[in-house]
Amino acid sequence: MKAIVFEKIQQLRIHEKPIPALATGDVLIQMELCGICSSDLAALRGDVSDYTPPVVMGHELAGVVVESRHPGVKIGERVTVNPMLSCGTCAECQNDLDKYCNTIEGVGHDIDGGYAEYMRMPKHGVDTGKLIRVPDSIPPEDLLFLEPLGCCLNAMQETLFKDSVAILGAGPIGLIFTQLAKRAGLATYVLEPLSHRRRVAETLGADHTFDASSEAVAHLQDLTRGGVDTVIASTTNKAAVIALAFEVVRRGGCLNFFGLAPEGEEIRVNLEEFHYTGHKLMASWAFSRASLAESRQLLIESALNFEPLLTDRFPIAEGLAAFDNAAAQHGVKTVVHP
Repeated sequence: MKAIVFEKIQQLRIHEKPIPALATGDVLIQMELCGICSSDLAALRGDVSDYTPPVVMGHELAGVVVESRHPGVKIGERVTVNPMLSCGTCAECQNDLDKYCNTIEGVGHDIDGGYAEYMRMPKHGVDTGKLIRVPDSIPPEDLLFLEPLGCCLNAMQETLFKDSVAILGAGPIGLIFTQLAKRAGLATYVLEPLSHRRRVAETLGADHTFDASSEAVAHLQDLTRGGVDTVIASTTNKAAVIALAFEVVRRGGCLNFFGLAPEGEEIRVNLEEFHYTGHKLMASWAFSRASLAESRQLLIESALNFEPLLTDRFPIAEGLAAFDNAAAQHGVKTVVHP
């Protein structure tokens, strides 16, 4: 089978690999679609360190079970995965905080993931509930968003909201946040430099969209009488984005730095000024089992519109071009398929 392998920083190649062999309790998934995540792009650049190359990347996946050595899993079931395989018994796992488990292995990070024709889900992952089965009525084009939607739902639960929110970035994550914010009844403002992504945000219900210019920021400040109640930075949190977040939030407002940041990036705070502005600073990452269950239910209900998000498809054999396309921010979401 063909697979996209992250060999080392700045090195991605297409490999011919054997179809994974199963041990007792394992499951073989035939891929339908797998989305390219910004974390994969960051790993390839060398900006993040939670990957163990060489590894087949890919954790935003949709597939079908084609072989099962597990008594609880049937051939033909449509599935995705909770990509954080944890012990299931420690205090963190018992409290639905699997991402803090000391023994965690990530699908597409540490063990081979979905940028391949087939993927093996190990018995331990199945036994701990990390294989997520869904009705056939959910198309793969929606199913691949179950994990990113779960991340956004987790952040929405953790973040402090009042009446208004500014979402920085209208990539796939920012556009999911846009829809969730509107569902929550918030006045929703999206800041995005790329015009084609701003147009998608408008179709998905954003009240206003802005580029990142100083004139746009001044306009937003005027509209909101000094700034929004909450900012969710859903793009790469570089210095310019961090500064923008503080420009558009009101005093006493909440800032959630959801997006990844380049290695070594810092937020430097004057503590006296911080005291008197009263900002609430936080970061949300990943998901909980509960947020993935909520995501699954929203997909069943067709509660969100993913059609405008999935814009670019590449076969696995053209995986390097797919990564280039995603890195160049063409379209919105780039996916690969067999």
